[in-house]
Amino acid sequence: MLTCVLLLVGCASTPPDRTELMPVPAVLEGGRFDPFADVPPQARRLQTEILFATDRDPADAGDLEHHYASRRGYLVRLGRARILHGDGALDWDSATRLSLQPQRKPPYRLRVGAVEEIGILASTASPFTDPALLPADPDAPAAAFAAAVDRKLARAQQPDIVVYVHGFKVPFENPLLVATELWHFMGYDGVFIPYSWPATPRLLAYFSDVETTALSAHYLKELIQFLRRRTAAERIHILGYSAGTRLVLDALSMLALSTAPAVGGARIGEVILVGSDVDTGLFAAALTNGVLDTSERLTVYLSGIDGALRFANLVFGRERLGQLLDHDMPAHVAATLGAADELVLIDVTDAEDADARSGHSYFRESPWVSSDILATLATGLGPAERGLVRDQPDLPIWSYPPDFIARLQRALGKAASASDRRDGSLQSAEGSARVP
Repeated sequence: MLTCVLLLVGCASTPPDRTELMPVPAVLEGGRFDPFADVPPQARRLQTEILFATDRDPADAGDLEHHYASRRGYLVRLGRARILHGDGALDWDSATRLSLQPQRKPPYRLRVGAVEEIGILASTASPFTDPALLPADPDAPAAAFAAAVDRKLARAQQPDIVVYVHGFKVPFENPLLVATELWHFMGYDGVFIPYSWPATPRLLAYFSDVETTALSAHYLKELIQFLRRRTAAERIHILGYSAGTRLVLDALSMLALSTAPAVGGARIGEVILVGSDVDTGLFAAALTNGVLDTSERLTVYLSGIDGALRFANLVFGRERLGQLLDHDMPAHVAATLGAADELVLIDVTDAEDADARSGHSYFRESPWVSSDILATLATGLGPAERGLVRDQPDLPIWSYPPDFIARLQRALGKAASASDRRDGSLQSAEGSARVP
């Protein structure tokens, strides 16, 4: 039992309202690629404001430690939060220089400061919603939030939104911090929006949290549709982690099965699932529902050394999606998955530091995996273009070769020099062109 508990701890890797900045992605080491080099002088200031969405209930009056509780709120609330870099002591030059150092002295810390709620997304109200919660102008919060998103997009070279969906056992503040550090290494291009669903920062809340994901998926779906309709984004990317991948898959399945007319506006671009705590049978059902038709590409990261997913597998007695490679894949399954051009499976088992923190938080802890994810979001390059390989041609699983980072750097260099490709967010130090 003690072993199981220790494995489960891997789902929560940060303190409540602060964290140390994730390790620098390996592709950024050495100075060849600098995410900040092409930021115009007038925009060279730390982004201390991050927009967020949550279906948590507001914290009780008098609770000075929390902004939102772990209770279900049964509505999506939109807002903004202030993020303090180095407890507010870092400026643009010192922050960008320090963040790119492999060994940071002093440590680079992030902390959540003031939190402001803009209001309720009215489309998420249900027949059970207390009308007193809704403002006199129900559309006002949505309009204000969309305007705030568009102001940030207007400054972006790549006008995309990334929605980050966190995992089990974390408080409201955790996804705000993780989204900020990912956005930081994207050079603050585009807009990152953390979606904070009501996970509970207690080990024994695992089963209730898993049940909560089914309801939160509905609210996530409504948020995605709102961002597509009401903002100037070109694409909406979604990055789901651990139990949060349940929300993502369920939300996309709802969209796939919807009989409503197709929504206009932004497309759903990259959907990335990391450490996915989803029953493989449910994943198969999502594929049957047409989930691959809802986005440009679905990438699933797999690991044979993910201790938290091993625990989940033990508890439920069913294989987790994030460990799909733990067992021999039947030939008919391999053929079906391999035939899906929009589906990419990536094995991170041999990636640098993929075993950190019980092997579950590799998307932050492994400089190879974080490099790969950020490059995917920034460029849209496929796995072969980024330098991944297929070791077993009969299996639809990509992996990292020993020289992966050198391959990725060459790929980004070629992309940066291609004048006919769209702008992106990683820049080659060898030229002024942005990586598309």
